[in-house]
Amino acid sequence: MAYKSYLWHYRAQAASPPGSAPLRLVVRCIPAVIVGSLWLLLLSVAPARAAVTEPLETEQHEDIGPNGVGSGHLLMREDASGRYIPAVIHSSKVHFDINGMIAIVQVEQTFRNDTDRYLEGVYVFPLPGSAAVRALEMELGDRRIIGVIKERAQAKKIYQAAKMAGKKASLVEQQRPNLFTNRVANIGPGEEVTVRLEYVQAVSYEADVFSLRFPMTITPRYMPGSPPEVAVQSPEQQGEELEIQEPASPVETLSVNNALGWATPTDRVPDADEISPFLYPAMGSDHAPLNPIEITAEVDMGMPLARIESLYHDIALSRSAGVYSFDLVNGVSEMDRDFVLKWQPVSGRAPQAALFTEKFGDEYYALLMVVPPTAKRMPASMPRELIFVVDTSGSMGGVSIEQARSSVSRALEQLRPQDYFNIIEFNSSYTALYREPMPANTHFTQKAQEFVRMLSASGGTEMLPALRQALSHSGDEEEARRLRQVIFITDGAVGNETELLEELEANLGDSRLFTVGIGSAPNSWFMRKAAEFGRGTHTHIGDINEVENSMAALFEQLARSAAVDFRIDWSAPVDAWPQRMPDLYQGQVLSAVANFGTAMPNGDVIVSGLVNGQAWTQKLQLTDSTQLENAGTHDGVASVWARRKIAGLMDQKMAGRAETEVRAEVLPLALAHQLLSPYTSFVAVEEVMSRPTGGPIATSPVPNTRPKGQSPQHFAYPATATSGPAKIWFGTFSLFLAMVVRVLSMQEADHVPSDEE
Repeated sequence: MAYKSYLWHYRAQAASPPGSAPLRLVVRCIPAVIVGSLWLLLLSVAPARAAVTEPLETEQHEDIGPNGVGSGHLLMREDASGRYIPAVIHSSKVHFDINGMIAIVQVEQTFRNDTDRYLEGVYVFPLPGSAAVRALEMELGDRRIIGVIKERAQAKKIYQAAKMAGKKASLVEQQRPNLFTNRVANIGPGEEVTVRLEYVQAVSYEADVFSLRFPMTITPRYMPGSPPEVAVQSPEQQGEELEIQEPASPVETLSVNNALGWATPTDRVPDADEISPFLYPAMGSDHAPLNPIEITAEVDMGMPLARIESLYHDIALSRSAGVYSFDLVNGVSEMDRDFVLKWQPVSGRAPQAALFTEKFGDEYYALLMVVPPTAKRMPASMPRELIFVVDTSGSMGGVSIEQARSSVSRALEQLRPQDYFNIIEFNSSYTALYREPMPANTHFTQKAQEFVRMLSASGGTEMLPALRQALSHSGDEEEARRLRQVIFITDGAVGNETELLEELEANLGDSRLFTVGIGSAPNSWFMRKAAEFGRGTHTHIGDINEVENSMAALFEQLARSAAVDFRIDWSAPVDAWPQRMPDLYQGQVLSAVANFGTAMPNGDVIVSGLVNGQAWTQKLQLTDSTQLENAGTHDGVASVWARRKIAGLMDQKMAGRAETEVRAEVLPLALAHQLLSPYTSFVAVEEVMSRPTGGPIATSPVPNTRPKGQSPQHFAYPATATSGPAKIWFGTFSLFLAMVVRVLSMQEADHVPSDEE
């Protein structure tokens, strides 16, 4: 045997192709070569890493870019060359004044310039989707400048003119109903500028619990689509255009191509650069916040409360004369998760009906709240078809995907034997567990549980194909007998919200869409609006410990038939919104706003509908406030009415109404009520010139804090150049791998001895 082995080795050596011995020697040296190459790569990267950690004053820090910034540093883009340097430091305060069903909220943002240059600070910030932003002021030392509402294009011109003239100015624009940009121009070296916003929103009420949500950071949104096509021009045309657009001063030169966000516009998200703010690469904390915020509140409900709590922040609570006040235990918090406040009246004191009124100008406005009786459970024999759609894109990384897996797993446990179900998971593409919905027996649900346990987060958020698949169904006779319910589990981190809502409007059919918002900072406006368009409900899960109770509450809603066909008779001609009352599920409240005009009507407001299949009526007397809890004059009701009407008109655009017609109604309404809208902006300008004429100004994007628990989003930042040494190393290593593959693919017939040998 030893002889045969030796003979085989000898023949193999002799039969090897010329030059193969050196190659095999190289293969044997693979481990040493890889270790040495990795060591060289680390040495080549070390200088760049050291440059990031050096003090801010060094010149080396100017090229670090948004991916290299350390904890607590903000960046500004210096000029069109794209260099970044340390810039504005930002801090915030928010105060909630809650009176009955109305919350008046003041948001304060401070921009401080610690550089030796004049800066333009740009901050993208979220607000509740129902927020009616109605006031802006800018403070510079002991000077206050009050903002005014203008048509959007006009406001931008005023701001740009002030910026170029060296005057301090602030411009607040709405990019989405829940996403805004705040620009502050000409912040001088060492100066500090404070911008205050005031908005109004109606308090939420469901299942005997009042609540209010304040978003504080932004989950990076996926921007589907391709770059918009650009018309090809001749060299002569290009030269003419460049000559026309040539900046008139060094100030304009420095402002050219200063993109606000990491994304570029696409044909499906044309404003992608406006809704994609930079995020800190590091995670902040309440003890060492990157974006600190102070939160205070006063709650006056006119009734004793059994409890008041903040779900994700520790608060110090006090009570005086029936008014509850609180602030944060630690004084400040990191802006890495939504602030959610909930409070519950003492048992038996919750209002079953309430009317809040306000006179604004010469007209009267009302906010109506009615709690219908509990709807009955569906008959146990009625089968359902539940389609679970699960977002597994990169933005769901970290705790979000854990919450999503736990939510679906919990939902599968609550299916009944007569139910049918399917699961669709999506990221850059979608996958359905089954080709068609399957019965919820042990065999199929156990396979589904295994499928759910293997879900992981990666890729983009191509939501539209998955939504279309979830809404499509065969429509055969057997399927038609099932109640079809789609449960959409996602953080809603997409930029094409309008496109998705239009799809729902067109293809919902007889399905009902229920949304489950996941994560510490979901796109709640889109999730609630999708549920509204889908005639379902919205549930938010911000912590893994909430999954069991939240999914149980959702299935309680799914198991109860909706109260339907609601109508409100206001006893006089009114302009009321929504124009069509929605169906209601377990624990939901009917809410509507109305403009009575110049005279408050006398008589009754009658609310009617079908509950448990039976006619139900609730009557309220407008002239007898003693029969209404919390009735009277309430600041903010008119703003809530105007905001809801604007939202209703914008929904009509998604349903196919021409934008010119919608704009013609929204613009005068927003101007009359001094509200921010898609067609109006707030602008404030200081008349005193701050910056020397012709001096340079740089634009500074102010980063947001990464949502708590979310894994880093590599797609959320622009691609940066790879270092020269790294390119050389990767190129050499690629050639080396190709050589190894060549050696291993050689024929080895001569290496195997025959039995005769």
